[in-house]
Amino acid sequence: MLPHSLIYGSIVAGLLAACAVVSLDRSQLASIRGVFASKDDLASFQRLYLPGFLLAMLADWLQGPFVYALYQGYGIDREHNGYLFVAGFSASALFGTFVGSLADKGGRRKFAILYCVIYFGHCTTKHWNAFGMLLFGRVLGGISTSLLFSVFDSWLVSESQRQGFDEEQLGNTFSLAHFGSSIAAIGAGQFGEVVVNLAPLTEMGGGMSYGGYTAPFDLAIIILLLCMLHVTASWTENYGQSTAKAITSSDSVLWVIFRKKQILLCGLIACLFESSMFIFVFNWTPCLMEPNQPVPPFGHIFTGFMILCLLGTRLYSYFSSTIPVETIGLGIMIVSMFCHVAVFLFENVMIRFLAFLVFEMMVGLYFPMMGTLKGDIVPEDMRSTIYNIYRVPLNVIVMLPLLMNFSIATTFAVTTVSLISAVIYSFLLHNMLMEHTAVAAEDLPQAQELGKGCEEHSVNDREAVNFIQFP
Repeated sequence: MLPHSLIYGSIVAGLLAACAVVSLDRSQLASIRGVFASKDDLASFQRLYLPGFLLAMLADWLQGPFVYALYQGYGIDREHNGYLFVAGFSASALFGTFVGSLADKGGRRKFAILYCVIYFGHCTTKHWNAFGMLLFGRVLGGISTSLLFSVFDSWLVSESQRQGFDEEQLGNTFSLAHFGSSIAAIGAGQFGEVVVNLAPLTEMGGGMSYGGYTAPFDLAIIILLLCMLHVTASWTENYGQSTAKAITSSDSVLWVIFRKKQILLCGLIACLFESSMFIFVFNWTPCLMEPNQPVPPFGHIFTGFMILCLLGTRLYSYFSSTIPVETIGLGIMIVSMFCHVAVFLFENVMIRFLAFLVFEMMVGLYFPMMGTLKGDIVPEDMRSTIYNIYRVPLNVIVMLPLLMNFSIATTFAVTTVSLISAVIYSFLLHNMLMEHTAVAAEDLPQAQELGKGCEEHSVNDREAVNFIQFP
């Protein structure tokens, strides 16, 4: 049995560690305070972006802990539950191939608003105890997920570059965004639990129900309306494919991905890590359950996971000032691989729980790292398109264990192999970027010398002109 002392101890230890990291790094304290108090351009920009992003994430987090319980309350068995989630990932894989391109052309701000509208529909369908309606809702959820994980990041990177912020400042914004997302996740679990207990799940007639596990979805609808109002009122529009040379066809985008190795490797790493993360999300609860033992307090465990994720975002801010982003990425992949190996090799719930905690910390490190890496590598004119193409193989990998009904051991064998591959690709990308940096450093003195020579030549020319004009 998983000791409660270990669960609550991990929560306290995670909070203390996060506080320690922040207190040791004065720049993090200044960054967090600056969002609320500073008047500089970066803080003003962050106050513009973060409320929209965090409201969008809060709406998504609100439904996460309760969707299984809602389906179970409607009497849907595990097999049909799997079909519903397969529908969502299939929709994300299918629509994601062109939704990103439409966002690049039509405007990322418009498609951020469209995310709110589609997710509003997804939440509304949860009031019907009808498999067809719930299936339609999962399709809407898949489309909105593609928008959430591409459009918001694309808008941030584009607007950040337009305003002249450098890579470190962009990474700082990503870190703050996912730090806030972790806090939103913790809050979502607590707020969701409160509204669930306000009224029991009650049938109104015509297959419709209210109360109980539908309540978090209703709360998410309110959050989505606030998000839509903020984005509409505060964000400016930006586009990807706005130049004459912009690439317009998916075939051309694929050609660019396979031709430029950095873009391809970045996509492979994102696909393999995030698919392992989603598979973990579906399987951590059965991993921690034991026959003839009480059900663990999953709500508190989820809180512990989110606190470790929060710690990871702070660690990224601490490390990124001194360690190259690609080196951080390689470390994340290696540690994550060992976490999944531990789950595959050991059935002891305490070992698995500790492995999951460390993996969640890696998730917290991963998202600001990958956001910064993609912001530097992926071309601006096709950013949303490529981000969504990255998600196509991701969704296929995630659907595989669901469709094949793999055991826990087989499932984590799949994620282990995925993360081993991610380590290899991270190593290749790390070496490629380090070589590129070394070559740039070698060329810099030559460029400076050339510039100096040109400057001297220009000075001599000006002196000659002055002599001719004023002998």
